[in-house]
Amino acid sequence: MDSTALIRLRGVGKSYPVAGGDFLALADLDLDIHAGEFVAVIGPSGSGKSTLLNLLAGIDKAGCGELSVAGQDLRALPERALSRWRGKAVGVVFQFFQLLPTLTALENVMLPMDFCDQWPAAERPARARALLER
Repeated sequence: MDSTALIRLRGVGKSYPVAGGDFLALADLDLDIHAGEFVAVIGPSGSGKSTLLNLLAGIDKAGCGELSVAGQDLRALPERALSRWRGKAVGVVFQFFQLLPTLTALENVMLPMDFCDQWPAAERPARARALLER
């Protein structure tokens, strides 16, 4: 296993409290993913796929182990810094898109731009149109 991996997990575990104890979603997971690799996460319901993806996106925190993405130790980040990291470094494509029905397609595409301060407000409509045309 390689320290130059884009995504690196060592001994990662995650459990959730349930009636009568804890549900162990991930246990002692080691994984390296390098830039350019294509990875599919497959398995039966309850095997930890969504938990793993939530940990990698910084949506949830591992209970134990080491987890780094592009050299950033996600377990060490306080919630505010983790939120900033997600806004700048993470893009998630959900199985079912969640558009806001009261917004136009253009407004739905522009909405995430309001939260990351990466594009000036005046540039957002043109950027959103370019993304929609791709």
